Amino acid sequence: MAKTVMDRSRFHRIAAALGLLLAFGGQANATEVCGWLKETVKRDQFHMFELWLQADGETDFLYQITGAGVVTASMKSHSPGSGTYVLHPRKAEKVWGFGTTLDPPGTIDIGIELHQTPADIFNDAPTPLLAQFSFRRVVPASEKKPPATLAKKQCAAMGG
Repeated sequence: MAKTVMDRSRFHRIAAALGLLLAFGGQANATEVCGWLKETVKRDQFHMFELWLQADGETDFLYQITGAGVVTASMKSHSPGSGTYVLHPRKAEKVWGFGTTLDPPGTIDIGIELHQTPADIFNDAPTPLLAQFSFRRVVPASEKKPPATLAKKQCAAMGG
């Protein structure tokens, strides 16, 4: 009887250790993707936005641009879009760009969702969300040059 209890206990410890290895092993293999938004200001308060992504492994996805865009008291401007994309390991790529006049004060609210690539690109059925990034900031009336706030890299494990 004592041997059976000890065997069960050993089995449970081995099963728990195996479960932990599988759980953490899956995370170690997940592709990490990072995103950032470059903002530049040209003459006459024309703001250019470039959304950049980089991954540590080859990955494909469907992207969707989200958020309210650029908003002031007198206007709202945005260019939401979507498309399929492939990132190659450690190669930063501009996946989306947009420009608009922003006469401060205002807000910037641009996001991107990365979804599983659909089997059929003509099918509008939703696919699982793999990662998302949000870039937001307030633009004060006194601003002359944009801060690097939006350019700070945000990283996430795909599907994690």
